[in-house]
Amino acid sequence: MKILVVDDESSIRNLIRMQLEMEGYEVLAAADGREALERWNEGPDVLILDVMLPDTDGYELLRLFRERDRDIPVLMLTAKSQMNDKLLGLQLGADDYVTKPFNYAELILRVKNMARRVKKTENAVSHEVIEAGEIVICPKERKVHVSGQEIQLTYREFNLCQLFVSNPQRVFMRDELLEKVWGFEYIGNTRAVDIMVQRLRKKLGTSGEYIKTIYGVGYKLDC
Repeated sequence: MKILVVDDESSIRNLIRMQLEMEGYEVLAAADGREALERWNEGPDVLILDVMLPDTDGYELLRLFRERDRDIPVLMLTAKSQMNDKLLGLQLGADDYVTKPFNYAELILRVKNMARRVKKTENAVSHEVIEAGEIVICPKERKVHVSGQEIQLTYREFNLCQLFVSNPQRVFMRDELLEKVWGFEYIGNTRAVDIMVQRLRKKLGTSGEYIKTIYGVGYKLDC
């Protein structure tokens, strides 16, 4: 499995690389946006992306990567602790974030969980088609169609949509969604769930109305 690490600080980049290689991963390293776009052609499975880069904004680079691959798990590195900066990354399609200075053991654990989800998706996808109202999901191809039109979802948006459509009428607490969709105990707050639900509703169009808010609890699919 290949992991692309994009960070302009050589000490951080090299230490992350060393830690990941000790875990058996192949690491692609880049010091700026230009080099990251070049290394992208080598087909990474997971992306670790610093927000502050010398030649581009990490958020803009995230947009470019998401245009090329909507499913690749992305972990953002940021020196900014403000919640708005973290929420912006999540809104743009990042799956998780770590604030500098960070604990390397925690970083590696988060990456390992991302890599595990990629393998699970590749090796154990269902061949069945799942439907709810106008929403049709093909798990094997990781595609979602609404009223016959394919919509583009990120890795976690797809997992969230599949979870709802596979369990109509079931109420999911926000903490439960964090565990099931993020795949591990998320360190932060449940606002990340609300943001992703908002994005998913918007992409589903009128079918997004099927996702109901259960105030003070969480969400359910009702169609």
